[in-house]
Amino acid sequence: MWNYARAAGLAASLLAFVGTAAASSENFVPSWMKIQAPARLVRLDIIAGWNANNGALNYNGYFSGDMTVVVPVAWTIDLVFKNTDAMLPHSLVVTRPFKSDEMPDLAGVDQVAIPRAYTNDPDKGIPSTKTDTVRFIAKDAGEFYFFCGAPGHGHGGMWTRLKVDPAAEAPYVMLAEGAEGRQ
Repeated sequence: MWNYARAAGLAASLLAFVGTAAASSENFVPSWMKIQAPARLVRLDIIAGWNANNGALNYNGYFSGDMTVVVPVAWTIDLVFKNTDAMLPHSLVVTRPFKSDEMPDLAGVDQVAIPRAYTNDPDKGIPSTKTDTVRFIAKDAGEFYFFCGAPGHGHGGMWTRLKVDPAAEAPYVMLAEGAEGRQ
């Protein structure tokens, strides 16, 4: 027997799913991004080893450049970094973009592209459950990487993108095609 209420519920669920999938390929503000527009401040809660994606070599589930965090020029970034990977230490260094054959095996303070934009022990990483908070100003427009400086992690895909954009009015995130379901 046909259940109209159940059919209506399934149709509503399908429409909600399709709407979410379509919207996810556009700019969005994730739950781990907190914006204080009057202060020109954005807080980013970045989790290394968020899930098992890419063998846990990821930031908030994203890797190999499939996520871009966009921030307007002259905004302050409070980056709250936590390593949840029980197996490996991780770090975050804001570097210049690298061609695939130029990626360093490890990245430390010498590779930092924005002053003070790196976590503690960037070339070694910090162990699981440890945190670090980094504050820096995105003064100059440009393309950068969030890059794990621990040995071999960047080569393994543990990097995403940061874009400091003079045309942006507020921070947001863009995902590469196919990256929508990685979280």
